[in-house]
Amino acid sequence: MTLKHIHHIIPKHMGGTNDPSNLVKLTVEEHAEAHRKLYEQHGHWEDNCAFLALSGRIGQEEALRMAQGMANKGRKRTDEQRARYKESALKREARHRVDGTLERKRKNTSKAMKGYKKSAEHMENWKKARRENQAKKKALIA
Repeated sequence: MTLKHIHHIIPKHMGGTNDPSNLVKLTVEEHAEAHRKLYEQHGHWEDNCAFLALSGRIGQEEALRMAQGMANKGRKRTDEQRARYKESALKREARHRVDGTLERKRKNTSKAMKGYKKSAEHMENWKKARRENQAKKKALIA
């Protein structure tokens, strides 16, 4: 017996409801394909995220991060929220302080590496890895 998913014909993010006439049972593969087609037609990030997760191109945690990031994109923040975020950032920074000083580990590392010349081989390996990562990201989106 194959696993079936319940798919909203008109997705909830587009105003669809849980009415039985708006629901259909699909296999996981069919469900992923339905979201891919919806994304191609309408361009909603929700459908792209669902397609990537259902097709196994990204894991559940990455899908959740993607959804949270996209849902908050362009959102206006109140002064109170900004103050809370700043306070949280300062607390995170305090956890990364070295020997009680105000300098963060990142600053100490950059000072230690100042003037260090990387070899041509190192730079080529770095560029190659960077190109491969960019290609992987493009493949996930396509």
